[in-house]
Amino acid sequence: MSNEEKKKLSAGEIFIMLALAAAVVLAGFLAESVRGTSAAEESPEGYPVTRDVFLLDTYCELTIYSGGGEDAMSSAVALLNHYDDLFNKSKPDSDISRINEGSGSVVGIDADTAEMLGIAREICVETEGCLEPAIKPVTDLWDFKNEKKVPDDDAIKEALTKVKSLAWDVDGDSFIRNDPDVRIDVGAFAKGYIADKLKEDMVAHGVSSGIINLGGNVLCIGVRPDGDPFRIAVREPENTTGNLSHIIEIDDYSVVTSGIYERGFEENGVYYHHILDPETGYPVQNDLESVTVTGPRSVICDSFSTAVFIMGEEKGSSFVERYNAENGTDYALVFLKKEES
Repeated sequence: MSNEEKKKLSAGEIFIMLALAAAVVLAGFLAESVRGTSAAEESPEGYPVTRDVFLLDTYCELTIYSGGGEDAMSSAVALLNHYDDLFNKSKPDSDISRINEGSGSVVGIDADTAEMLGIAREICVETEGCLEPAIKPVTDLWDFKNEKKVPDDDAIKEALTKVKSLAWDVDGDSFIRNDPDVRIDVGAFAKGYIADKLKEDMVAHGVSSGIINLGGNVLCIGVRPDGDPFRIAVREPENTTGNLSHIIEIDDYSVVTSGIYERGFEENGVYYHHILDPETGYPVQNDLESVTVTGPRSVICDSFSTAVFIMGEEKGSSFVERYNAENGTDYALVFLKKEES
């Protein structure tokens, strides 16, 4: 892209484009300013208030630059623990574990779990199954952390017969299983839902400026203490010096990227990544390196980043354009293609 073309982009478009080029958001520089000063330096006395915790199987970083103080932070961390208790598949008493390990048709769940699954079900319908909460029989076969081995093809085919899309529902505080094979995987939308809830809680406790970062799912509260948008420093994947390549801006919005570089392994010269196609049971094969979604609700950004990656650029762009028109929203996409990386 020429310098002249870059000048024609809006600030929001530049932000999305640069965010997509980054392999990671450098948490230590989330509030870096173009002028060289940080939001921390401009915060009121006693701020920022920060917490770094490992929950939800990821590193969570919470920062308050103004308002709420320690009370707000304590409430947010307690809420994070609450959601870890509900959604963590490694905890046998979590709602998700009880849903997946039980064989009964009705499972009592927390109101938050019911709300989150209700949203996921709606998005499953909107995306025609590209966001597939019931994909757990397939995801259970793939291990991108330890074993890193392609599952047997027959096992994948058998697992696909157990992916019963929409053969479940929520009614009040109950999960309704309409088929005994139904198993739920919340990995594509839980962090987004939690980020939105944390923001609500922090704002209710008086926070007027802050950042929620759940393993790379970033959601900003308001703007910097000086009234400017947050400036987020990012590094391009090929930059190994640690120097910052870009400073981007975000104002009270969320940004989520799904990419094939996040988790994967190579076997027999083929790279297998963690974004699985609900139709084939294998990693999605297209020309995309990653998809970034930005907008007001993190649960939508989180869900759409996966669903749109599965759809591909043309279908995904049309889908989000139609969704925005029907819902009066302004979710935006940028695609990084393999040949461009």
